[in-house]
Amino acid sequence: MLDMVLQGVLGVLQPINILTLILTVSLGIVIGALPGFGAATGLILVLPLTYSLDPGTAFVALCGVYVGAEYGGSISSILLNTPGTGGAVVTCFDGFPLAQRGKAREALFISNIASFSGGIVSGLVMLFCMPILGGAVLHFGAGEILVLAVIGLLLVGSISAGDPLKGVGSAALGVFMTCIGADAFMGNPRFDFDIPILIGGIPFIPVMLGVFSVPHLLRLALGRQDGTQAVSMRNMSMRENARIFLDVFRDMFARMKILLLRSGLFGVLIGIVPGVGGSVATMVAYSSARRASKQPEMFGKGAREGIAAPEASNNGLVGGSLIPVLALGIPGSPAAAIFMGAIFLHGMTPGPNFLVSQGNLVYLLIMAVFMAAVVQLLLGFLTIGSFANILKVPPYLLFPSLLVICCIGAYVVRGLEFDMWLFSGFGLAAFFLVRLGFNPGAFILGMILGGITEGSLLETLTLARAQGGLLAYFMGRTIALIIIGMVVIYFAWRLFSAWRTHEPRSAAEASARAETREVGPWSGLRGYDAAYSVLLLGICAWLYSMLDELAPSTALFPRIVLTVLMLSMGALLAKTVFFGRLYANKTESPFSGTRWTALSGVLIVWGLYLWGVGVLGFYVSSFLMVLVLTVMLRAAAGEAGSPRSLLACLVFSVIYGIAAYIVFKIFFGIVTPTGLIG
Repeated sequence: MLDMVLQGVLGVLQPINILTLILTVSLGIVIGALPGFGAATGLILVLPLTYSLDPGTAFVALCGVYVGAEYGGSISSILLNTPGTGGAVVTCFDGFPLAQRGKAREALFISNIASFSGGIVSGLVMLFCMPILGGAVLHFGAGEILVLAVIGLLLVGSISAGDPLKGVGSAALGVFMTCIGADAFMGNPRFDFDIPILIGGIPFIPVMLGVFSVPHLLRLALGRQDGTQAVSMRNMSMRENARIFLDVFRDMFARMKILLLRSGLFGVLIGIVPGVGGSVATMVAYSSARRASKQPEMFGKGAREGIAAPEASNNGLVGGSLIPVLALGIPGSPAAAIFMGAIFLHGMTPGPNFLVSQGNLVYLLIMAVFMAAVVQLLLGFLTIGSFANILKVPPYLLFPSLLVICCIGAYVVRGLEFDMWLFSGFGLAAFFLVRLGFNPGAFILGMILGGITEGSLLETLTLARAQGGLLAYFMGRTIALIIIGMVVIYFAWRLFSAWRTHEPRSAAEASARAETREVGPWSGLRGYDAAYSVLLLGICAWLYSMLDELAPSTALFPRIVLTVLMLSMGALLAKTVFFGRLYANKTESPFSGTRWTALSGVLIVWGLYLWGVGVLGFYVSSFLMVLVLTVMLRAAAGEAGSPRSLLACLVFSVIYGIAAYIVFKIFFGIVTPTGLIG
């Protein structure tokens, strides 16, 4: 172990990896600071660019983006009262009030130092856990992997924010995507609809890019500007800035040592559980800090502990979510699922064998967590004002710029223009489905876990037949039984907690609840839920009928997945029909406020861009698309289309096109479509 730790330290200190961390942590902070974006979006944007890198450097790069994005979300929370990431929502409670009192710089420093502490705690837990897990996972077989995969899917679906039925349905849809194409066991084609390109299955990178980024991109492009202004920070010298930073640093480690440690551990432990996520971890840490505070009345008014606790927990989540990926091949969060996709992308399989066969990479990644935390601390100190300026970049510049990056990311892995269309199609579908309550994180985790679940299921059934059946097989698998028992206890506790929460506390409360009988109208969310549940039930029935033509082993897993999807949609339909009062407060259409004219214009330009890539080439089409969308969105934002404004859009498009060519073509050596022009 000590040898691998030393190799990890030496590996992460290589100049290329130090430079990579500086660049990627900076990029992660920028992406995390953009409202609505987060670690998952940052990782999926960078993932395709790591394809040509050495696996170690690639994992270091992704680690830097992950750590940087989790910290970056606090910047917009503190300065705009708008969380950049889901985990930074709680930071708004005290970060923005403290900034309004003229202490924005101190609030950002508290967030930076707390994030650093959480990163160090998560790295330490990973360092001590891996040797223990490395010995335990040697006893894992197909049965244990199957149990873990199924539990991961159950947790993702049931714990998903919003409606659990939609969470289960989202996960099932993601799993079904892995059933398209030749099955991994027999190689028999299924659900390819005689389209040759689908025989190889649905590639996960274009899908992940679309599902995670497009809803945010479209919201960024079409969102109305509400005039929110960032809290300003006065300029000061580097010496005065350093003095304030050191004062905050000393104060935090003098008064908040236990709080930082406890909050970081909350993040690690909650991050290990699939599907729970940063929002739960930060809220638990915040609530714990408030209970332990000597001045709980200050929380919500600018309490420093109210910033430190969620931010330490937020970055503690990084290491926690990576532990099950590396040791078990089970992602603990959408961002961890993308990390898992990176391991697959480089020809390796995460899980028990990965710890044994790739121990050097595992410890390099652990050391990268430590070093990324240090880089994040230094960058947060040295460039505090620069990163805050990202909030001033107008959406009409960000949207087309990020769209080009997404498209090249979708193309780069397989080199097919079809994947750009696939990215766009899944992204547009996700834009509407997210409005209807579907969970993109559950969908992606289902897509990642689908192949693992099917492979382990078929292997388990093969072994079970040789041992007298499934019951006899699992009775001899002590670890699997322990895991199942722990999960049964966990779900029993959740059901009991839910019952306690909804149980009327008094006769008056029971009477008030009984009198609440309003029924939601069909014109709101209720009508949409009924419509798409019927549509999905019909599609599932049609797909189910196609399974009779397949071999039993090829049809088994899709049959199970479609059954789960049909049950969840059937339950949702029953909810709309028989429990209309649950929709009493959801009378507004989920698509109200959508700027359909602007959306149509963006989609037309987007479609022409994808067509133009094959005709004019990638860089020419990208330049034209950026120019047209910049002008269009600037006009939609209410800014006058004067000659000077048009010239500014043209200059930006030219500079961006040249920069894209230098980065993608010269630096990364990415081959892009040349079109008819060449």
